[in-house]
Amino acid sequence: MRQIDDPDVLRVLTSRFRWKLFSLLYRIGPVTVSELARRMDADPGQVSYHLRQLQKHDLIEDVPELARDSRERWVRSAMGGLAVVKGFEAPQDRAVVQAWTSQWVIDQFERLRDFERTHMTLPEDWQNAGFGSSRQLRLTKDELAQLGDQLNAVLQPWRELTKSRVESSEAPPDTRPIFLFYHAFPEEP
Repeated sequence: MRQIDDPDVLRVLTSRFRWKLFSLLYRIGPVTVSELARRMDADPGQVSYHLRQLQKHDLIEDVPELARDSRERWVRSAMGGLAVVKGFEAPQDRAVVQAWTSQWVIDQFERLRDFERTHMTLPEDWQNAGFGSSRQLRLTKDELAQLGDQLNAVLQPWRELTKSRVESSEAPPDTRPIFLFYHAFPEEP
């Protein structure tokens, strides 16, 4: 997981189009620019421009060994995830973090909404495989931090399995991208 401590890296992801492109690329693995354009319903030139912006900040990388000819460009995410370092002090940097966070949260809920709207079109054995949960807890700030550490530890073996499958391009035929998100934050009592 890449720790983002440069507001310029986040700034490039505050573009709604770029965030969706990055999110899609992260989700589907190595892919051609033309396939990204098709999935984004966008012009390949527009997609290429935004990919160059992402590449300037080492968020994506080319995968030339997958190209069948000199016109075909393959790209992939350059990381196994990203985490924003806390503590941006300058007001303009905090504004960038807030703009990026807004895009991130919007993306999560749009993806959940899309799943709920379309899950009945999945193969029958996948239609009810998803799950969700919410809990109301009463914790101290230290306990909340401990909860986050424990949840991340539970997910670590699954991240490693996913990474090995993406890197080797070898996964069981019924493997699908799985989107998992959770939020834990304090509320006013």
